[in-house]
Amino acid sequence: MLKYGSWDLPGLDYFQSKNSFKGSRNNLRFMVTCDNEDFKVMTWTGEKCFELAENISEKRFDMNEQSLYDINDYLTGEYKAQEA
Repeated sequence: MLKYGSWDLPGLDYFQSKNSFKGSRNNLRFMVTCDNEDFKVMTWTGEKCFELAENISEKRFDMNEQSLYDINDYLTGEYKAQEA
């Protein structure tokens, strides 16, 4: 796994193969998927899995390697906001 920041996201080829990636840190949960030309990042808080979660936020990023760094920054911001 390549290191794009503190969230340990997989590399671009992992997502280009239509794989999704889920993770968590404390109370923040997230899932990164791709659909053709975009990354889709969904975040939620709480102990529930994605399928049962409420209030899921979604943000899209272009499908390129730089976006993996941008997603890392976005997740860090979401984490700090929910910890405040």
